[in-house]
Amino acid sequence: MDIQQFRQMILGDVKVSAEMEMSDVDSEFIKYFTDCLIEAEEFDDFEECYFEAHGSRNKSIQIDGYHFDEVDKSCILLISDLNINDTLETITNTRINNLYSKMKAFIDNAISGYICKHCEESSNGYGLAQRIKDKIKEIMKFKLYIISDSIISDRVKSIKKDDISGIPVELNVWDISRLYNIVKSNMAKESIEIDFTKFTNYGLPCILAIDCKKENYKSYLTAIPGNILADLYIEHGSRLLEGNVRSFLSIRGKVNKEIRATILNEPNMFFAYNNGIAATAINIESNANNNGLFITKLTDLQIINGGQTTASIANAVLQDKVDVSNIMVPMKLSIVNNEKAEEMIPIISRCANSQNKVDESDFFSNHPYHIRMEEFSRKIFAPATNGNQYQTIWFYERARGQHTQEQMKLTPAERKKYLLKNPKSQLIKKVEWAKYINTFKCMPHIVSKGAQAGMRHFAKQIDKEWKEGNEKFNEFYYKEVIALCIIFKATERIVSNQGWYQEIKSYRANIVTYSLSALFNHINKNLKEYTIDFKRIWNNQCIYKELEDQLIVTTREVYNFITRDDRLTLNVTEWCKKEICWERAKKEKWTINEKFLLTLVSKDYCNEGRTQAKREQKVNNELSEELEVIRLGAGYWKSMYMWIKNKKVLTPMEMNILSIASSFDITGKIPTAKQCKRLILIKEKAKLEGFNI
Repeated sequence: MDIQQFRQMILGDVKVSAEMEMSDVDSEFIKYFTDCLIEAEEFDDFEECYFEAHGSRNKSIQIDGYHFDEVDKSCILLISDLNINDTLETITNTRINNLYSKMKAFIDNAISGYICKHCEESSNGYGLAQRIKDKIKEIMKFKLYIISDSIISDRVKSIKKDDISGIPVELNVWDISRLYNIVKSNMAKESIEIDFTKFTNYGLPCILAIDCKKENYKSYLTAIPGNILADLYIEHGSRLLEGNVRSFLSIRGKVNKEIRATILNEPNMFFAYNNGIAATAINIESNANNNGLFITKLTDLQIINGGQTTASIANAVLQDKVDVSNIMVPMKLSIVNNEKAEEMIPIISRCANSQNKVDESDFFSNHPYHIRMEEFSRKIFAPATNGNQYQTIWFYERARGQHTQEQMKLTPAERKKYLLKNPKSQLIKKVEWAKYINTFKCMPHIVSKGAQAGMRHFAKQIDKEWKEGNEKFNEFYYKEVIALCIIFKATERIVSNQGWYQEIKSYRANIVTYSLSALFNHINKNLKEYTIDFKRIWNNQCIYKELEDQLIVTTREVYNFITRDDRLTLNVTEWCKKEICWERAKKEKWTINEKFLLTLVSKDYCNEGRTQAKREQKVNNELSEELEVIRLGAGYWKSMYMWIKNKKVLTPMEMNILSIASSFDITGKIPTAKQCKRLILIKEKAKLEGFNI
């Protein structure tokens, strides 16, 4: 698939999405593009916020969305440049400058107070302008994004911009070719390439600590001057931090007082007092001379431990105006083969952070829960509807860009066939899956905090439940979550289609999650033996009229509730993130239609299917464990038995089970299901002790 075909595919997808969601093509284009940028770790989250006005001196103002990065204290603004013509157009310097000036005008008029003084309080930009004005002393950088379905002109050489109110500005133009490249590379983020010879004559002095040719892995020890580390962080921001570290710091992102005190008062002792940083890269260039070995270039540098140290030094430069060039920061640098980077870096990060309070759930992307949901999504077909003679699947996207990647390999005819089975409207990403379940569990304030916060909360809960017993995550559970998804999407369409919403076009995400949580909470509190008929929704692949009528009432009431004058936070979006907002919502007297209540079904009716599915999943788990024991072979278990027998780390019973497994090829006696379960645990225990075969 070339870039022209890719563009047509994307535009086709956003047109279909606009029709399905009762939205406009511009909004769906922004959603598609920003989802890709989030997947590629360009930024963590995004809030659509269309705002257009005229500011002081009649300056044109426009933005399409924003995000505040709590880790590197940057304010992200975005504007879309969608042409949607049949021909691929070029985005020129003139067009870039015009779009940039509209975003700059928003910032200028927000800081001056002009927007809050002259624009409607209910307008999308009002609350954001107020936040920028209030947070201006905290903002370290403005990151401005232009996204476009055009291709950038070859004549565009430099897009550097001057500071705004003394705050650095970074302008990023993402044209269709740049998007094409990251999607083509399976949503891999753009590599950060650093040339240390630009900072020092030779680069960073280092020693090669280990060179493991078998694993294609090297490790270096070095010390990086504070001013270089600060410059790198100021330029690249939170992109310099590995995903789990960024997630960790976004929760505990306050500047460490002890680190700051050392920077300000005893900079020469920083090397002695601080543990330094651990980092990875996928490629290194080095040079040896009479003075020793020097690191000259690194590709895709990622800090996997010591993010707070890095942020604190950068903060001292930006806020305290401190010279940190005499600070030396110890650094352990691991060079990981590019092919193994995605697999190895999270493991290195987990080990590097083992002494810090980073939850296991932060390392969630390859959790067996996701793997199981992906397996269900590929084999469970949804019932055919609307007279169609074919069935479809709900495509659960566990890994980045799977749905798009599959299409890029196909001819137009093959793609059409693929989309019949895997329609774009039935694509579910992990963060959306988390949103549906968090809403069902009555956590709308968590959902309102954004995709990443919702995912962290969800990951922690699922990890805990999985360890308690994973049989509950079965086919029945999968179908119920799909039914939840259908309800959620239907509610979004209901809201978009209401006359009152057409006037404001704001807060849909908050209205939807609060409305559904309010209904689920009412049922849980007042009708404990009943539940929504998820089976009916799965079978029909749509919600029923009584539920739709109820949602029409509830969504309007929720909108009135979240925008009411007695809210404790002026900005409605921020108000919805507060737990007290949800606590108030739980005490509200919502209108509940009698006809809707009559559609509820008893939990006993549901539990029959749930219990049966749980039994089947238990059998499947046992079978999977038995197959794994047999697949590894008696020779594997015999090697483990011989290796571990004198280490005294297994109980006599475990050694006996291991003995049975080590000779099943001779005796013909296969370990029982219970013994196979224990063997998988023994395997993990042996691995921790150093067994490797």
